[in-house]
Amino acid sequence: MFIFTIRPNMDFLKNKFFLLVPVLAAVIYCYIEAEGKGDFYIFMSAAGDLSAGKDVYRTSYAGGYNYFYSVFFALVLRFFYAMPFFWMKFYWLLLNLFLYCHLFQLLAGSAMVNRLATKQKQWFLVLVFIFSFRFFHENIHTSQITILILWCCIYGICLIQRDRVVSGSAILALGINIKLLPLVFLPYLFYRGYFKALFFTILFYFFALFSPSLIIGHDYNMSLLKSWLELINPLQQRHVLDVDERSFHSLSTLLSTLLVKEVPDTFAMDLKRNIADISLPALAKVLLAVRLALVGLTLYFMRWKPFVKAPSLLNNFIEISYILLLIPLIFPHQQHYAFLFMAPAFALILFSLMYNFKNTGRIQRQLLVALLALIYLVANLKILFGEFNRYYEHFKILTYAALLLIPLLIWVVRENKKNPLKDF
Repeated sequence: MFIFTIRPNMDFLKNKFFLLVPVLAAVIYCYIEAEGKGDFYIFMSAAGDLSAGKDVYRTSYAGGYNYFYSVFFALVLRFFYAMPFFWMKFYWLLLNLFLYCHLFQLLAGSAMVNRLATKQKQWFLVLVFIFSFRFFHENIHTSQITILILWCCIYGICLIQRDRVVSGSAILALGINIKLLPLVFLPYLFYRGYFKALFFTILFYFFALFSPSLIIGHDYNMSLLKSWLELINPLQQRHVLDVDERSFHSLSTLLSTLLVKEVPDTFAMDLKRNIADISLPALAKVLLAVRLALVGLTLYFMRWKPFVKAPSLLNNFIEISYILLLIPLIFPHQQHYAFLFMAPAFALILFSLMYNFKNTGRIQRQLLVALLALIYLVANLKILFGEFNRYYEHFKILTYAALLLIPLLIWVVRENKKNPLKDF
């Protein structure tokens, strides 16, 4: 979805009357969703507690939830703490809406999408929107931060690859500082030889990490950082046996439910879902091995010598999409909204299918269409047939949708190797 814009060509957006209705609808949508607390209440509560000198990482909010984000992010929000909560949340949702639209603008103007015929392009954008809307809505409804993090990843890498290294590195570093998830792009920058960008990203990251000391005091900041590291320590049992909430998904949650018979899941149904029963230390080893295998598979998608740039833009799309797909899989405590990171991989596979449609055999074409439809269905069952949601959550089927994208990305690699897109 959304990678590497080269001056978007969207003439239809020049029609102001065409834009008026969706813009008003989007603003009204954000206004309605601004009612209630949502996760933004946790963000603002932690921001307020900074003024009181509390340890925001050892304080429970909104009925037992933790603040998992950076001191820097809480400090930025603290400057707006005096504003009425409703309006602050409304502006936060508008920001997320703007970033989501910007990602689609990047997608619509990318060299990849502009290789499609006009009608193909229109259908492509509509289908990507339909696929991603569920996750967009989850982020808006819960007032979460995934859209911002995805934007930091994509736009940061986009700017870096267009030689705007400082601004791109600053954006990527902001995402890493807030939620650590974009950390997976540091090895990518090293492998691809973006050493200057790697240096500036690390520099900006540490600046965001320690700059709060100038405002809240060094000792207080260091105490908070220590508590934060303890909270997100991946060796903690809660991050291995990752079933604290029914809506958790990812490899750690899926493997916990498959490989451990009695998991402390208070929402589990009386339906068998485990295929084995291993000890917690064994589960930790299996989880580590699977994570390393998926991370190692990145080298397959890179398919080029280290320390040189990708041979084509399509190769860029492939490797960035896979790295983004890894995020909701390898990190623990992932909710539904985090699977917005699936959208770039889905978009890339859809593009390859549409672009190579006539050159793909009928049986293979039908299989690819069926698999993409299955992925869409599995990813959107909650909104399509929500009355059975407890079954979807019990069997953690959303993670299967993400995993199913991997063999389809492998097909994209092989198809590109067989019929490479010239001048792309």
